[in-house]
Order: sequence, then structure tokens, then C-alpha cells
Amino acid sequence: MTNLPPAISAPPFGKVVDNFSKEPVDHGEMTQAWRHWSEEMFLRLGGATGKPIIGDVAVYETTVDQADLASAATVILLDAKAAETWKIRELFLSGAGTNFSGGGGDRLLSVSDGTSTWTVVPAATLQSLAWARWGDAGTPAPATAAHFTTASAAGVDIVAAYSGGATDYTAGSLTLVIVAERTA
Repeated sequence: MTNLPPAISAPPFGKVVDNFSKEPVDHGEMTQAWRHWSEEMFLRLGGATGKPIIGDVAVYETTVDQADLASAATVILLDAKAAETWKIRELFLSGAGTNFSGGGGDRLLSVSDGTSTWTVVPAATLQSLAWARWGDAGTPAPATAAHFTTASAAGVDIVAAYSGGATDYTAGSLTLVIVAERTA
């Protein structure tokens, strides 16, 4: 069964028949059903903004290049709008990309909103990229267990940034995939 309205088998005037009951339906009732369905679809698609609504799950795939992280910069993985909060439900490190290397780089890569840190990718993983799922050695579970189910701070982006180590890399690129649920 779908959430779509019944198909109309007659022109929209007088009495119409819906395909579920084969009973005559007053045109006014059918118009109401279509109006309700249209409003629901408008809301499910994020209204006029086209952005996810509360309870929606969205997938964010972002390429992170070493040059984008240089000098304490960050790469936005999930661009939160005002007052939005998100819970990360899954996080993947794609094996695609090029190993981080050069310049004596030894940095780690954190995924955080500045309050919660969902993972810290080890330098060894950055230097030898391989597919990893959240909780694996390549993209470990959060050091603070509560962060595993913690929503992001309201209106704050979830970002990738270097953490730990002392020297930036001079080459390398990877792709992170985040599956997140909008909670507010």
C-alpha cells in the first residue's frame, strides 16, 4: 500500500470512482483528498525551501582534500541551517581517493560540530585509504560514548578538520559519506 491518493478513473466533475472501493465518491471529497495529498507532498519535500524536514534521513557525500584542511581550516560535511539539529546514523570512509602524504604529515581527521566528535580517523588510515564503516578501526566509534547518539548543536555545521598530530599533509583526498537524521 502506498501513501499516494487513489487514482481517478473519471473526469473531475460529478461523481467519480476511486480505484480502491469502486464506490461513487463525491467530487468535493476527492478534491479534498488531492489537496491534502498535495500539501503533504509539499511538506515532505521540505516546503518551498526543498530542504529535509524533521524526521527525514539524508545522505551527504563530501570530498575532503588535504588543501581544504590546511592551516586549521574545516570542510563542511553537513550544512545545518538555523536551529537545525542532526543525528549521525551512519558514517563511511570511501576507499576512493588518494592517500594523504607528503610534508611529514601526521594529522588525524575528526568529524565534529565543535561540541560532539563522532569519529577521529587515524593517521594510518589517512595514509593508506581503505573503505571503512563507522565503528571499524578506520573510522572508530566516538571516544565519548554519548556522542554516538547525540544530535549536533542547533544550527551548527558538521565538519571535517585535522586533529592531533603536528604537521599537515601536502597531498591526498578522500570521500566521507554521512547518513543523518534531522531531529529539529
